[in-house]
Amino acid sequence: MDARWAGRSISDLERPAVAYAAIFGALAVAIAARALVGLFVPASPNFMAFFPTVLVGALVRGVRGGLIATAASVAAIWVLFIPHDAAPEVFRAQHLQLLLFTLTAAVTVWIATVLRRALRRGDVLARRLTVMHQQSLDAFVILAPVREAGQIVDFTWTYANAAAERTAPEGQGLLGRRVREVFPDTTGAEMVQRLVEAYEAGGPDDIEVRRLIDGEERWMRSSAMRLDGEIAATYRDITAQRAAEAAARRSRDEFEHIANTAPVMIWMSGHKMGATWFNTSWLDFRGRSLEAELGRGWTEGVHPDDLERLLGAYETHFGRREPLRIEYRLRNAGGQHRWIDEVATPSIDADGTFRGYIGACVDITDRRQAETALRAGESRVRALVDSLPQLLWSNRIDGFCDYLSPQWVAYTGVPAEQHRGEGWLEAIHPDDRARVISAWNAAVASGEPFLVEYRIRRHDGVWRWFHGRAAAVLEDDGSIRRWFGSSSDITEIVEARSHLEAAVAARTRELEASLEERARAEAALAQAQRLETIGRLTGGVAHDFNNLLTVIIGGLDMIQRRPDDIERVTRLAEAALAAGRRGERLTRQLLAFARRQELKPEVLDLAALISQVEPLVRRAVGAGVTLSVDADPDLGVARLDSAQFEAALLNLVVNASDAVGQAGRITVEARRRDLGAGEVQGASAGTYLAICVADDGPGMDAEVASRAFEPFFTTKEVGKGTGLGLAQVYGFVRQCGGAVVIDSAPGQGCAVTLFLPAASGEAVGSADPEEDPFDEAGLAAHVLLVEDDPEVRAVTETLLADLGCQVTTASDAAAALTRLDAGETFDLMLSDIVMPGGMNGVELARAVQVRRPDLPILLTTGYAGERFDDGRGPVTWPVLRKPFRSEELSALLRDTLAMADQ
Repeated sequence: MDARWAGRSISDLERPAVAYAAIFGALAVAIAARALVGLFVPASPNFMAFFPTVLVGALVRGVRGGLIATAASVAAIWVLFIPHDAAPEVFRAQHLQLLLFTLTAAVTVWIATVLRRALRRGDVLARRLTVMHQQSLDAFVILAPVREAGQIVDFTWTYANAAAERTAPEGQGLLGRRVREVFPDTTGAEMVQRLVEAYEAGGPDDIEVRRLIDGEERWMRSSAMRLDGEIAATYRDITAQRAAEAAARRSRDEFEHIANTAPVMIWMSGHKMGATWFNTSWLDFRGRSLEAELGRGWTEGVHPDDLERLLGAYETHFGRREPLRIEYRLRNAGGQHRWIDEVATPSIDADGTFRGYIGACVDITDRRQAETALRAGESRVRALVDSLPQLLWSNRIDGFCDYLSPQWVAYTGVPAEQHRGEGWLEAIHPDDRARVISAWNAAVASGEPFLVEYRIRRHDGVWRWFHGRAAAVLEDDGSIRRWFGSSSDITEIVEARSHLEAAVAARTRELEASLEERARAEAALAQAQRLETIGRLTGGVAHDFNNLLTVIIGGLDMIQRRPDDIERVTRLAEAALAAGRRGERLTRQLLAFARRQELKPEVLDLAALISQVEPLVRRAVGAGVTLSVDADPDLGVARLDSAQFEAALLNLVVNASDAVGQAGRITVEARRRDLGAGEVQGASAGTYLAICVADDGPGMDAEVASRAFEPFFTTKEVGKGTGLGLAQVYGFVRQCGGAVVIDSAPGQGCAVTLFLPAASGEAVGSADPEEDPFDEAGLAAHVLLVEDDPEVRAVTETLLADLGCQVTTASDAAAALTRLDAGETFDLMLSDIVMPGGMNGVELARAVQVRRPDLPILLTTGYAGERFDDGRGPVTWPVLRKPFRSEELSALLRDTLAMADQ
């Protein structure tokens, strides 16, 4: 019987029902067999057929099952196969046979029970061994040698657990196959050679072997031995382990390399406090070998007075796994004890295992000696300070007062401890305290000296004036080490100065009044200069406006005469619209030039800006003067204020026109130039945009040219100039970071060149922007229109209606608020800014914002100024300038509504 099969069968029959069914099944077979034999052998033995039943009972249920099988067999024999009416001698013989069967069956039960236990134990062991092999991470295989001509030429796998099957090439199994079949390359040959050597050696081995599986190098830790004519081997893939060990070795080597090149002394210890490694700096310092220092050998160099303290600190911190910092003396290679500053940190693995400590040591002997010398020096300085008459004090780098001299204590009558930190402020006069704190905080923040005057209360309650001074003592790197200060009594000086200041104040008030009057005069003259230039333009502008009005009025008149001629009406309307737009641009140019405004530098295309202002410039010259403008289209961009540039260019052209009189020639030329250092006075090296205004007038001599930019200096007749034109030009160019040059001589005309620094980037907008395409899609918005002028209101209402808007009108702010308070719903409010009735458009917008915070607001105005401040802050709503076109109104309405929806 196969032992493994028998063990498994016995284990499978452990359930009572199945076991007893097997016992009585065997009994039934025995009864049938005995009955069958009795048919052919009348005197056949009664017990031979029942021994298997006893054996089955003992094997499946042990002693109990064997006894039950024996009893059942005896009963069956007694009842079925012993003739009770036989002769006495036959009956006795039958009973003796039954008794012998019973005894023999009992012995069989005992033997079968022992066998049952052995089979069950073998089955358990076999099952456990099978589970262990199949679940093991180690591969286990048994191979049978393949011989040819008496020589082992290959091996066949007769057993391979799951781990072994995973090491096979992808898509291949091991069981029943030859090694060279699975690994036809050098890996197979090497495996066969290794197995042959293990087979012939007999005993187990333990080696690392290299294998190439699926083109990848793998390393295996293998043990093999001969087993009953076969060879058994276990192995594990250690490729990752070898890589980790190699990485650990590299990491260790790199650490040792870094540590050996470090200027500090580094050591490592184990978890039991013994030193395991020292770097080169330590060994060089000690002048001893690594072997001599390992363990506790290094303690031989510790100063005897420090050794107990040092070892005690180690004991404490090793037990707590805490970082350690300690100073002690250590003997160097020259036999001198040097002070060492040591820092040690626990070394903890990724799994939390404590490996010991890593420490770094620095020789601080020189530093300690310097500190000792410094303390001695400080003692001498303190003695000197205590002898000075001033009140002296010292602060930390954060401003905290940590020292007050005896003089301070004697003057204030307050112990130094109460005035440390910020307590010294209690001695400062309350009216001076905020100013002193501000000055002190500013000095601490910036590192600048502290200079301030303040009053300090004397111990008898008298306030006296002191001059406080403090300066920072700096480290070599420029950082602040400490603050040292003094306070000197200047009461007499302050009193004398007060008398002097009172006298000066009276005189100053007189001067200020005079200066204010002069400033007002200068402002009036500056505006007069701008208005004078506009006066020069009036004739040309009036002429142009008359021409424009002729086109507009004549065209509208002809349209009224023949309104049914669509082609003629369209042509005349387009001419009138074009004339109106030219008048709009001309008006905006004049208003931009005339108004007062803040300087607003922007990156602008200078050639386009000159082209834009050219019509205005031409109107500033006489009819007999020839004006030519030549601006390079690729001139570039500059950062400047457009209105200021226009005013400067107009001033230069007006001056040139005055110089040439009724007939002459003026040229405006703009070019890009690269200037070297010192080439033009007042201009550094770089790229500039040069704008030159030249005339062929009488010119000026050197003295006049040198004073041309002085305010109020003029060579014109009385009443024909303010003398501020060129001064304004000069100021504007200098604000832009450029320079102005005058090139003139008597009889040779004059050329004034503005050098403006070239800028980078794109211009913020063109001088004459293209019209945006008109979106004819209906707006379908309910608009509250607030406009006091009936004609403008009517035109605007028509424009809005054409855009698809539902329009509700109001003639003033009061009417608009009445509609809103009545609960009417609007999508947008369009309001003029300048309106009668006591509330302008800005004030109306603020009132509406309180009532309807979500209502979009759009303002319109014909005012030329840049600001509409009502004293409550700047205006943040979009502003539409009058006159405006349908396209402009549509675009701004859509943008305002879109922003409100976001």
